[in-house]
Amino acid sequence: MNNETEHSVDEHNATLNRLAAIGEVSAGIAHEIRNPLTAVKGFLQLMERDYPSPHWSVVQSELEQAIGTVHELLSVSKPNLVTEPKRQFSLCAIIENILSLFHKEMYRVKVHKRFHHTKAMVYGKQNQVKRAIFNLLKNAFEAIEDEGNIVIEHRRSSDSVILTISDSGPGIPQDKLSLLGTPFFTTKDTGTGLGLSQVYSTFYEHGADITVKSNGEGTVFTIIFPTVSSGIDGSRAAELTYVEGEAIKEFFRRHRTQFNEAMESEAKTTFEIVSQSKLVSTSDLLEHANQILNLIHDGLTQEVIALAQERGIVWAQSDIPIISKMEWFYALRKVIWRLLSFYHVNSQVTAAEAFDIADRISDTLDNFIIHFNVSFTRYRDNIVRSQQSIIDELTVPVIPLFNHVAVLPLIGVFDEKRIEKIEERLLDDIESKGIQKLFIDLSGAVITDAQVAELFRKVFNGVSLLGCITVLTGIRAATAKVMLKSGLDFSQITVESTLQQALAKESTNGCAAI
Repeated sequence: MNNETEHSVDEHNATLNRLAAIGEVSAGIAHEIRNPLTAVKGFLQLMERDYPSPHWSVVQSELEQAIGTVHELLSVSKPNLVTEPKRQFSLCAIIENILSLFHKEMYRVKVHKRFHHTKAMVYGKQNQVKRAIFNLLKNAFEAIEDEGNIVIEHRRSSDSVILTISDSGPGIPQDKLSLLGTPFFTTKDTGTGLGLSQVYSTFYEHGADITVKSNGEGTVFTIIFPTVSSGIDGSRAAELTYVEGEAIKEFFRRHRTQFNEAMESEAKTTFEIVSQSKLVSTSDLLEHANQILNLIHDGLTQEVIALAQERGIVWAQSDIPIISKMEWFYALRKVIWRLLSFYHVNSQVTAAEAFDIADRISDTLDNFIIHFNVSFTRYRDNIVRSQQSIIDELTVPVIPLFNHVAVLPLIGVFDEKRIEKIEERLLDDIESKGIQKLFIDLSGAVITDAQVAELFRKVFNGVSLLGCITVLTGIRAATAKVMLKSGLDFSQITVESTLQQALAKESTNGCAAI
């Protein structure tokens, strides 16, 4: 190792030690400050109600900024508190997404992308890395006051992915370069110095090296990530091994961690959607994938079917789209085949034996998918039928009153389909409930044209054929005009002004008869 390399390693270790020490101190200070600030905020809100003043908004704004700074300091000093799962991802894809956020800056700053080896993947917490790169690009845009250029280079070199971001801004003084990444150190007039602290913390957490060069004109950040290796999901932590004479079931059991990581990587969209659900959790997805594996190895086909039926119902009860489960099925089959392929290559099993295992796995998975879909569809269909039954019931709400008298209140706009449904259910209800007199209240109904009025006339005729007397109430002027324009004869139908008057008269007549 030459002197230059030794100096570089020592400088890197010194930077890591400095950031670690500052992080520990910052975390302790932030914890001590956050609690009293939160208490002060609460008491100030109480005082604001009792002592009105135009200055409260300024006080609250400044306090919110202080609390926000403390929270940001905590996230920088303790990045591992973020519970985001690790996965493999492309830096190029992240950069493309981030650049779309700066489209308003593109008129003055030209961005030159020099992407090579775009399929090279890195492994870690995607959102953390995305935030760090966002901060670097934000700094680059802000460093250019008028017009300028930003160059982003991406390439793979051996077992590393190298990302370079350079800008044509004024640069950073040489004596300040060693302080970059230190909390609260900033070259901006209004900066907090926490942005670059988050950048350095994130990259070091992901095993990446970061270097900065500035010669008084422009700044170049170079980040070197370790690439993913040959694990089943590409992660460095997910490499497979084979033990001599190991059975296929034991091989899968021993690689459960790698299997789970691969599932999260291959079905990442499903895992993200499920993480927002209340009925299904991401741990459920992993648990049931492992259950299926165990049942396959044990040859328990009936148990696989029972599990599929049970999961189909649970999934149907959630609001998660079925396409997400299809992605999970595809990922499950893909990861199992990768494991099986590795096992075949490294074990003593013959090609015929490997194909036999593969056929058994495929048959079991197909069985699971078929019964899951049947259970899912049947449950959803039952829900739809149940909802339709409720809708139908509410469409024709016949309310029995007394002495075989009933009321049918009609509300809303009516069309041909709705009137057909009323006719079908109304005539059945009249017969089954022995209704002899029916008050149909139209005060909340909207009849828009003569054709609808004609269909109503047919319903009235059907009611009369069953020996039931029809009384219309609540006819509004607009409805009366439509009935008149239809040219139909409604003279044989009794009409009352309001439902209340009609029922009062009916009650009086009933009492007189008694």
